[in-house]
Amino acid sequence: MEISGTAWGYAADPCGRVGIAEVVRSYGIDKVRNRIEQLRGAGMHYAAAAIERELLDARLIEPPEPSVRRTRCERQQTVLVRR
Repeated sequence: MEISGTAWGYAADPCGRVGIAEVVRSYGIDKVRNRIEQLRGAGMHYAAAAIERELLDARLIEPPEPSVRRTRCERQQTVLVRR
């Protein structure tokens, strides 16, 4: 797998996978958040939830407040991502 020029210096993974921390370092958290919203807008809720899970696991974002109400779809996606 060939790595793009943008990510070339950041691929520490032997498989060439660029981690979410490197993406945030390269593009900034605001761009990543915008991409998550684009994915949701396109109906790709699972992909958006997966990126958010990586951000949470890397401690790059705080978990949402428990009082925040989630839609049925968001609850289902959260369950899928945790599996």
